Amino acid sequence: MSVGELISTEERPPYVRFERQVVEDKAASLREGRYVGKDVDFVLVTPAGSKDEMVSKVDRWFENMERNVRASPPRINPRWLDLWKEGYNKWKNGQEMPLNGTPIKGWGMISPAMQETLIRMRCMTIEDLAVLNDEGLRRVGMGSMELRNKAKNWLQAIKDQGPLVTQVTALEQENKILKEQVETLITQVASLKNAPQVQQQIVSHVPEITAEELLEDEPVEKIESLPIVPKRRGRPPKVK
Repeated sequence: MSVGELISTEERPPYVRFERQVVEDKAASLREGRYVGKDVDFVLVTPAGSKDEMVSKVDRWFENMERNVRASPPRINPRWLDLWKEGYNKWKNGQEMPLNGTPIKGWGMISPAMQETLIRMRCMTIEDLAVLNDEGLRRVGMGSMELRNKAKNWLQAIKDQGPLVTQVTALEQENKILKEQVETLITQVASLKNAPQVQQQIVSHVPEITAEELLEDEPVEKIESLPIVPKRRGRPPKVK
């Protein structure tokens, strides 16, 4: 199955955002005889590409989602619930909610104006665009099919390059480690050569050679003595 076919059958989570609104605390208002308000967190849920938005109190909505996860079989992906809980905690701390996929904003394959159009449609990721439903395609208008195919092809290319990128990254990391090891060994050898103790040991291990040892290495050959001729007395003989 190709990535395009996999994407077409993979269900995407709806877009979820949170708001805090002031509502009347009726019990407190009756007790005090005046209007008393309190802050209540709401969740606003929109399927990707749709203009419909469901509003519910956060606590009640999370209870319903947990029941959907515990159902057999689960009615929603458990990972979605984890993502929404993480997003809610980030939102309460003033942080941006994480997206499930690659953000449309900043995607260089389409213009900034089209990015804003898709974001307003709650199509927040490239993965959402790749499975955009008929309603979303109609809202995009002319060129919507080409736009969806572009998202599918881009995700396919990323998947195909994934193993190669992983292999290259692993080789680069291994090369970096080997390079660091070589540099460490070079530094250690240089430090040993310059150490005074090592120089002292090198000098102390050089044996002292005496003159006698040099002569013993190459002995002088003895010259055999010549026979001694006795001297004759008197005059030398006449030469004829």
